[in-house]
Amino acid sequence: MDQRPAERPVFFNYRMKQPISNAFQVSGFRVLFLCFLMVVVPASLMAQQAERPDFCTQSRLESLIPIRPGIPGKRPFWNGHAGKFTYAPAFSNENKNWIVPDPAYYLYTAFSFTDKQTRSFRDTSAQSALTPIWGELPAGQVYLTTEAVSGDGKNRVLAGSRLFFKTSSFCPPYPAARVPYTDALMKGLKFMFNQPHIQHWYSSGKPDHQEHELYCYSAVEVGSVINAMLLYHKYFPDNDTALTIAEKAAGFILENAEPAGTPLAHFPMAYDGNAKFAGNYRGEIIMHEPATTGLTFLALYDRTHDHRYLNAAVHIADTYRKTQLDCGTWYIRINKDSGKPAAETLCIPANIINFLSELTGRYQYTEYTATLNAATRWMWENPMQTWDWTGQFEDVAAQKPYENLTKYEASWFAMYLLNHATENPSYADAALELIAFCEDQFVVWDKPGIYDTWGNASDGWHTPAVLEQYKCYVPIDASAVQMITTFSVAFQKTGNPLYREKARALAASVVNTQEESGRIPTFWAPGFTEFWNNCMTSSLGMLDRVNSISGF
Repeated sequence: MDQRPAERPVFFNYRMKQPISNAFQVSGFRVLFLCFLMVVVPASLMAQQAERPDFCTQSRLESLIPIRPGIPGKRPFWNGHAGKFTYAPAFSNENKNWIVPDPAYYLYTAFSFTDKQTRSFRDTSAQSALTPIWGELPAGQVYLTTEAVSGDGKNRVLAGSRLFFKTSSFCPPYPAARVPYTDALMKGLKFMFNQPHIQHWYSSGKPDHQEHELYCYSAVEVGSVINAMLLYHKYFPDNDTALTIAEKAAGFILENAEPAGTPLAHFPMAYDGNAKFAGNYRGEIIMHEPATTGLTFLALYDRTHDHRYLNAAVHIADTYRKTQLDCGTWYIRINKDSGKPAAETLCIPANIINFLSELTGRYQYTEYTATLNAATRWMWENPMQTWDWTGQFEDVAAQKPYENLTKYEASWFAMYLLNHATENPSYADAALELIAFCEDQFVVWDKPGIYDTWGNASDGWHTPAVLEQYKCYVPIDASAVQMITTFSVAFQKTGNPLYREKARALAASVVNTQEESGRIPTFWAPGFTEFWNNCMTSSLGMLDRVNSISGF
């Protein structure tokens, strides 16, 4: 069912290389930019691009196109807290205390700390993208000033300034995987199965908090035990222990779920104990997490055909339906006893949409279609307009708009749109801009020269990599997996080989972090030792999936 606004002007889709309806209001700059490309890019280069892929050139050209630039009074600028850009940014430049009341033009001046050179251009707008000089700027730190200038050039006033990092666009070759994906997968599965805290489930049916402290984030980490053991059992079907462990972990979730008749009935326990940040939120449920648990129950039902797990997923959907706000979403954190919001921040329900789509589609529970449609409509009316893709993590408090952006919700919704592109041709264009945003803010193709959230230099990072969120701006294996999956879906749906190459480069990077024990570390940065079971489980799931992608 189409939940989109009515207007759908047709523009050229610069990423799919074909005409397509745009997904939202498009600034005139993008149209002008396409004309600019026709002038500055030689026809011979364009022809060469058509004959054989030159991924470096294609990526550099696309990096000149700003992502969702703000329009004063119409569309907000999302990048006020952003520290690095791969694609040419546009800034708000909100200083209105003009000495020059009616500027003739604005002078943009960028100083590169890498080559110690200054580059500048003029524009009639105070919010112009840096496209004219972006291709000339080397990777590294940049200081930008935007000045309002009078017609005679004598009066100038600072309209805005910004210090940021420009990061390199995709340009292979990147290191190949040291071993085949299948070998890395088998090695990782054996490591996962043999972890003491995994084996503890077989004997006790309970989490071993001493061996694995992160069970304090109960739904996330216990659910990952089920997913890991289902994957292990897929490759080692004679090992009934793995399936027993999966079912015992599922039993723990069911036993400790919110009781029937309570405000959040059947939702899994989010926090168990006081370790880490769990004690801060132990009376709460974070509302997107039950959807992940619901998907896990569906996977367990598919393997065992035990209707307890299908029913558990349906009960979770029932509670989502009962608690959905009139606007179409939910508060992100709810006090489980009272059912009232613990914070006024709303949930970005991309993962809930994934869960309900699976339930209404493959399992034909159509009674949740209205809930799904309302959540999807909310996405179009809110983050797809505001571009506020604020991260919503178990161990992070609810944040103010734009302060803690992440790629998870944006990439989930991008994949949803690509998978439903036959319903509306504009979905694909919207999805590809979301993917570009995720890459712009969170993918690093080489050592980026930036600093993490705690002020540590990125010199020791394993790259290429994907950063998690502004509040944890470091490479994480599950973040790489999220973009591998997203790029893979984009390749499958568009046929653009650039997305496949990006997925390949990141998949090889995951393999190359694997330790001799089979462990895939969570953090790809020195000084971090914390190991999240759910993150490695996602890495193993990715290695399983890429083996089945034709041409990968």
